[in-house]
Amino acid sequence: MTLSLPGRSIFFGNIKGGVGKSTLCMFMYEMLREKLSNYKTLLIDTDPQLTSSTVLRNTLPPEEIRQIPTGDRFDGVGISSLDGLIKNTLIDENNIICIDSGAGQLGSMMQIVKLTDVIIVPSSLSWTDLRPTLEFIHSIDELKQDFGVSNPHIIVVPNRISPQQRDYSILNDFVKDINVIISPPISDYAIVRNKSHGYKGISDINGSKFYEELERLANFLISHVINGELDRIYGT
Repeated sequence: MTLSLPGRSIFFGNIKGGVGKSTLCMFMYEMLREKLSNYKTLLIDTDPQLTSSTVLRNTLPPEEIRQIPTGDRFDGVGISSLDGLIKNTLIDENNIICIDSGAGQLGSMMQIVKLTDVIIVPSSLSWTDLRPTLEFIHSIDELKQDFGVSNPHIIVVPNRISPQQRDYSILNDFVKDINVIISPPISDYAIVRNKSHGYKGISDINGSKFYEELERLANFLISHVINGELDRIYGT
């Protein structure tokens, strides 16, 4: 008998650009799609640049992709459409939504955050990335406190990390007063950048360290987010 679980929405976000949100979203979507074959999966691209959805059109069925650009110029119609799509999709069990987002102001992004179960926040350990990342995380935490809820759970993913990096104290210090989970790191995306032409997805990185790191994160999302373990831990 196939186990039925509530639908889940996973948001990839950070107000800082260039931290790897779209890259991580694309690969993680494909990996979850592959591992959860009994689920229906949907990618929603809210980034005005529409990077992830445009790239994945080469590898995914069109019905699995929605483009709803949401930014300073799209707030009204975009947020309303997104709200309806997420709620209607998650009515059914065994549905997974991955939401990509752009960089920029917190306003419209925070409206999206309220609709999600978990936020994946990639960041390097550089001060340039960490400072706006901390601002973003604090804003989410304040929103949760205002509404008296434990969702969305916040998972910070250290990325573009050197394999020699062993000290993560700077990141731990940054989030020590917030209920966040720090995932195992993702190494530099060199394997992705060095591919000559075109995006071939998961099959193109199989056997690499990057694949192993993504799979480790995917397994954590399945066991703790999709199966509801974080909800049980935090008493949702």
